[in-house]
Amino acid sequence: MKVHLTVEQFVFWALTATILLSCIALGYAISPYMGEFLEENLTWLIVISLLALLFLGLNVLIAVFIYKDASRRRMNAWLWVTAVIYIPNFIGLILYLLARKQHHIHIASNAGNEGIRCPHCGHLI
Repeated sequence: MKVHLTVEQFVFWALTATILLSCIALGYAISPYMGEFLEENLTWLIVISLLALLFLGLNVLIAVFIYKDASRRRMNAWLWVTAVIYIPNFIGLILYLLARKQHHIHIASNAGNEGIRCPHCGHLI
C-alpha cells in the first residue's frame, strides 16, 4: 500500500513538528531556572500540566471534527485543519464555520422529479 503525502498534509505535519520541537527546546532551555520554583510549589506544575493537556485535547477534538466535516463536504480537509489549528484565538474555526455554509452537501431526493435540495437552505441543486 502506497501512501501519498499531499502538500497540505506536509505543511500541517511540518508546522506541527516545528512547533513541538520548539516547545521541547524551550522547556529544556528554561528547566535549570525552574527547579527552585517547582520545588517550592508543586501545585503550579500540576495545574499548568493539566491546562496544557486540556488545551491540547480541545485542539485534537476540533481538528478531528474539522477533518471529518470538511471531508464530508468535499472541501480541502488538511488545509482547513491547518488553518483552524494554527490561526490563533479560534479565528480559524470561525472562518471555517463561515466557509462551510457555502458548501452544500449533495443528498438524494425522495421525490422523483423534484431534484436534489440543499439540506441547509432548501434550494434546488
